[in-house]
Amino acid sequence: MAVELLHEASAWTVALVLAGMAAATYLTRITGLFLIARVKPTPRVEAFLRHVPASILVAIIVPNLVKGTLSELIAAGFTVVVAVLTRNLVAALCMGVLAVVLLRGLWG
Repeated sequence: MAVELLHEASAWTVALVLAGMAAATYLTRITGLFLIARVKPTPRVEAFLRHVPASILVAIIVPNLVKGTLSELIAAGFTVVVAVLTRNLVAALCMGVLAVVLLRGLWG
């Protein structure tokens, strides 16, 4: 459906939509930066904001693990082990990606 609509749209329409999405993304981010520079958040708000990235990560990962394949579950286990042993998130991320690619190659 989306591909059919894309074929019907002119290049100018696509460019205009992309520019609009870029502007909306930029405005939402710059507004947040502007507000945080002007308003001093309370300690409770600061504590909340420190936990937002972890909450988003959990919200993305947990549903995928629940419906994931055996390869993804084993790769998640390897990722956790590397993260705990090395305390290096980049190493854990690389291990997770490598493990899931190799295990999917083995089991599909």
